[in-house]
Amino acid sequence: MKKIAIITARAGSKGLPNKNVLMVNGKPLMAYSIEAAIDSGVFDKIIVTTDSQEYIDLLSHYPIEFVKRAAHLARDDSSSFVALEDVLNRYQDTDFDYFVQLQPTSPLRTAQHIREACEKFEKNYQNFDFLISVSDAHKPTTLTRVIEEDESLKHFQLDYSNYARQQYSPEYCPNGAIWVAKTAPYLKQKHFYGARCLAYFMDKSVSIDIDDRFDFEFFYQLILQQNKANVLLENIRKEIHSKQPYLNAESDIAFIGHSQLAQWFMAEINGKKINNLAISGITASQYSELVLPLVQQLPHQMVVMLGINDLRREDTSVEQAVSAVEKLLEQLKQINPQGEIYFLECLKTVFRVDCNNQHVDAFNQQIQAKLAENASLQGVKFVPLNVQFEDRYGKLAPKYSNDGLHLNEAGYQLLGEILAKAIK
Repeated sequence: MKKIAIITARAGSKGLPNKNVLMVNGKPLMAYSIEAAIDSGVFDKIIVTTDSQEYIDLLSHYPIEFVKRAAHLARDDSSSFVALEDVLNRYQDTDFDYFVQLQPTSPLRTAQHIREACEKFEKNYQNFDFLISVSDAHKPTTLTRVIEEDESLKHFQLDYSNYARQQYSPEYCPNGAIWVAKTAPYLKQKHFYGARCLAYFMDKSVSIDIDDRFDFEFFYQLILQQNKANVLLENIRKEIHSKQPYLNAESDIAFIGHSQLAQWFMAEINGKKINNLAISGITASQYSELVLPLVQQLPHQMVVMLGINDLRREDTSVEQAVSAVEKLLEQLKQINPQGEIYFLECLKTVFRVDCNNQHVDAFNQQIQAKLAENASLQGVKFVPLNVQFEDRYGKLAPKYSNDGLHLNEAGYQLLGEILAKAIK
């Protein structure tokens, strides 16, 4: 079916000034909706309606159309209906079956969401005139009541002590991301709701609707989190560059690993000089690809601690993490066939959302098995750590870490004692 997208973007927001064009990750907020509409590939036209020439100039590089909205249609009390009515009247001679409103304040709505919503509407086109996106309301209406001027809770008659035991049917609310309508029914009814409206369900994680600064900053942090891998890789490259002059320096022991070793300012063990080649945040595969090609020589003794960052990645299985470490150990053996390698057991964590201790246990078990069966790794010494670092609950003892993952001063003190006994 033929359809147009209408993106409504008034400039005069008072709650969060210029919220529709606030910059996030190098582009204005509106661009997320425009790009989702373009990438969906389903629209005959994509139209932005705005009262701001500045917005039009800012977004003019996109292959879309603009409607400059009259000032009386963009007041604080102007409804979305008058903005949509204005566009629909201007495009009344355009042939399309329905329109889709996309609000710039729902930037996590993707091209896939748009395609799915349109497909659902078209499959049910004969029985429905409208479709809107909804998400879980999180709280049943029995928990929401007005509070009058006396500020009492007289309208709340719920026994909260039994609230958790009671069963409530799922309830939903519009999330502001997608609004679909046939033109004639919409202009007649002047809203999207009712029995002729179909629901398109979206997950809470993509249902943010930016209304104020708190909403915007939450979205901003989500984008930073999504870009975390790229930011981390850039930091890894910078740290490798800073350590490049020392990668082939003379020493008795080389530290090879991630932040547990990189952040340990240990100069020597048993009088033996340490060259710390560990890189914060790095995975075993990244170390193999980015660091080892720069290394021509290694000292006789090497302390290796890798694996936890591999396990923290959602796209990496335990088996893949083990394989990456096995490959790295083989590379170390190729650089120095006579070298002694001490592989430190992957430490468990405590109360971390980004790491599963069962995966850590499986990783450690599989690594030990690989060291026993892989002939090229004969002589690599596995150094147990968790038996001394874990508490009675089988987790990293909190006294050894301030964040549940990295070691603190007490943790490094214990690690030093263990290595002093292991390395002769």
